[in-house]
Amino acid sequence: ISSHKLFDYVKELASDKYAGRLTGTEEYNASAEWVVSHFKKWGIAPAVSKNSYFQAFPIPYTLIFKGCEVYLHLPSKESAIKKYYQYESEFIPGSTSGSGEVTAEVIYVGYGATAPELGYDDYQGVDVKGKIILMEREVPVSPDKDPELFKKWRPYSFHQYKLENAVAHGAKGMLYNYGPIGNPNNSYDEGFIYSHVGSAVVSDVFSGTGRKHKNAVAKIKKTLKPQSFATGKVFTIKNITEHHHEGVGYNVIGILEGSDPVLKEEVIILGGHLDHLGRCYEIMPGANDNASAVSVIMGIAEAMSKCPIKSRRSVMFLCFGAEEQGIVGSGYYVEHPVVPLEKTLAFVNMDGVGCGDKLTALAAKNYPEFWKFIEKANQKYIHRVVNPRYFAN
Repeated sequence: ISSHKLFDYVKELASDKYAGRLTGTEEYNASAEWVVSHFKKWGIAPAVSKNSYFQAFPIPYTLIFKGCEVYLHLPSKESAIKKYYQYESEFIPGSTSGSGEVTAEVIYVGYGATAPELGYDDYQGVDVKGKIILMEREVPVSPDKDPELFKKWRPYSFHQYKLENAVAHGAKGMLYNYGPIGNPNNSYDEGFIYSHVGSAVVSDVFSGTGRKHKNAVAKIKKTLKPQSFATGKVFTIKNITEHHHEGVGYNVIGILEGSDPVLKEEVIILGGHLDHLGRCYEIMPGANDNASAVSVIMGIAEAMSKCPIKSRRSVMFLCFGAEEQGIVGSGYYVEHPVVPLEKTLAFVNMDGVGCGDKLTALAAKNYPEFWKFIEKANQKYIHRVVNPRYFAN
């Protein structure tokens, strides 16, 4: 397997012709067709049906266009002063934002959670109706420090919950303290305008309020009590978007049949997601996330198809769609497996494997017997630093 060839695959998938491979778009479909063209060339059989590599599933998607803005209104006796924030380094439009513009006071709502069974409500004591909220991502409890407590908080950690809860409380916009990075893994509400922001925006929201952001977050984590308040700052968020509720996505699934007449009914899956973020509003090419893994899948598929020593069990090569939109493609596969799940012995998922000289094996310690095979192969043949971890989530 040539690293040069794998790198060429990455360059192809990350090229502008595929426009960031957002699932549901024609550009994503073109990238899927390109992968399939190689499977066909190597004799990797279609797994969805006798003639098809494509497993279709519904996936709404949102397109983001140029003209998106985030700015702060600074009080002045002479005239209005607007402080505009820099695209990409200081804000990125929400990938499922509604289209339009909202100007309002910003209300800090911590983690945006309403959890009565935990005695916690970030919206208690503040009125966010018609306002813009500033919100943290995740929850104030770590899965690594206290896995059992985290399980109780986990439902409140999802982006979809946070957005839907904000809408339910009457908020019209959101500055989401998240990177800023692009991420289409969220709900869509036509009247809700939001962008992801970073430290520059957060610092300006807290400036002059008598509070410090890091202290507010630390206090929430320590006491598990909200620190919500009206900031007095007025912001404008403007996004230009186009939502497609009718979107259809595809998993790409090929299979190399095993050589044993009995064991070939069992399958080992090698997978990774093909999609990325699309345009937000510039193209997000997704070279490492996750063209790198798809390239490795392709390299292994070609090598195994040409190897004179055949695997006794069948090997499936599975390129998921819509991972970035909420692991929708993999979820659909689990509900509609092309090989029964009880015949699926193992699954190796790869994500972001193209940067650096080390790898992390997430959940390796959850499955120690399976991990032994990979560890032994690495020690004998590859000699890379691979760090096995336990995954509490």
